[in-house]
Amino acid sequence: MTPLEAVLVPIALALPLVWLMRIELNRLVDPDYLRRHGIVIVAESALESRSDPVGRYMGTIVWRSVTFKGMVYRFDRVIRAERREAIGPGELYLEPGLVYVTGSKPPASRSRPRARARDSADS
Repeated sequence: MTPLEAVLVPIALALPLVWLMRIELNRLVDPDYLRRHGIVIVAESALESRSDPVGRYMGTIVWRSVTFKGMVYRFDRVIRAERREAIGPGELYLEPGLVYVTGSKPPASRSRPRARARDSADS
């Protein structure tokens, strides 16, 4: 193997990996992509802004709404930290278990009582 081939072979093998990494990194900076899959934030410093506090949970301030990548999320509910990977589209998880939702999704706390009211009316 010539020295030129010895240099070109690793480069040729690395190019597809670099290409795939660039695709994934481009997805991770796209706010629409993140919203479609849910967002997990472990450091509050990643947030762009926060609104007024509405309470505390496990020593952490619960904000009425937070802004991440230009999108405003409002507080919805609390979940166990082990369930953070199960959040859905349009949701943002903030340690230690706070779930925020975008404005396009109805909050879970409001949708559940309505469903119960319909169930009791149908019986």
